[in-house]
Amino acid sequence: MSIRGKIWSAFNDIRIFNDRLLDAHDIFDDLRQVTRESPQEPKRCATIFAPTHSGKSMCVKTYLETRVVDEAIKRGLFPKDMKRNEIASKQRIVIYITLEGVTTIKNLAEEILRALNVEAEGNTQQLLKLCYDHIVALGVELIIVDEVQHLRPTKQRSKYAEKNENDAGIANTLKVMLIRGVCPMVFIGVTEARTLLFGDDQLDGRVLEEISFDRLDYGVAAQREMFIEYLGMLGLKLKEHGLFEEESNLLDGDIPECLHVVSGGRVGYVSRIVEQAAVIAAKAGSPCVLRSHLEAAVDKWAIPRLIDYNPFPTGVRKAELK
Repeated sequence: MSIRGKIWSAFNDIRIFNDRLLDAHDIFDDLRQVTRESPQEPKRCATIFAPTHSGKSMCVKTYLETRVVDEAIKRGLFPKDMKRNEIASKQRIVIYITLEGVTTIKNLAEEILRALNVEAEGNTQQLLKLCYDHIVALGVELIIVDEVQHLRPTKQRSKYAEKNENDAGIANTLKVMLIRGVCPMVFIGVTEARTLLFGDDQLDGRVLEEISFDRLDYGVAAQREMFIEYLGMLGLKLKEHGLFEEESNLLDGDIPECLHVVSGGRVGYVSRIVEQAAVIAAKAGSPCVLRSHLEAAVDKWAIPRLIDYNPFPTGVRKAELK
């Protein structure tokens, strides 16, 4: 395997936990508890609406790989020695669907049935009935719908906020599924998607928790600490995953401030920048990622994708440090 391929593969496997992520996992657990304790009652939902690369999807992935897999093994659904990612993909305690492209009510039902490994044949109403029946029969406790910004009409005059019958139909379908007590849900998407999905007051009123995954604000002590902790853990993970001989100190000097400005406080983008820097460092034969490698990664990858200047050689423009 090439050095670059090895690094790309390793970054797919890196997992970093923080309080925000664990708090979200607790909320997912509580929603599942409602399914078990009040199976016939109307259900409600939680949401995560935040900018892209804020860690939303990774939050779900880590939840499936840890708590849900642990529960599946505890229930005897899978052997302990089975790979955790395989269990996560095969279990039906929590269903995770990612919507891509323009999705109608029928498409939504098809995606749910695909996640349930149920053949999807029939018209919209028949597919929805199949969803209801199999969710109950299989004991599904939570449905997580990611990338909900794709729940929009084909012909739209604005990117997210434009409403028409298709939007209303999808929102109404989701609302009916909750009212019928089928299953609690978690809706995940970019910030702008909230107005698309929750234009319906009744659906909006069923939100139990709006989970925050916004950009980490460097001016807020707790959020700055979370950002710095992420950098520290990421530097350790590079050695832990066998990429470098030494630990990479991503907390040295102004590195945290520079990475915050370039990433906009989004940890997903931090990982992408460090990933690029790791490739540069490895090709140079360095025992770890250094500041110079991060500077080169910003020039190579982040400009103009994320920012129009490189703070490593020029210094952080203080007005931009939030």
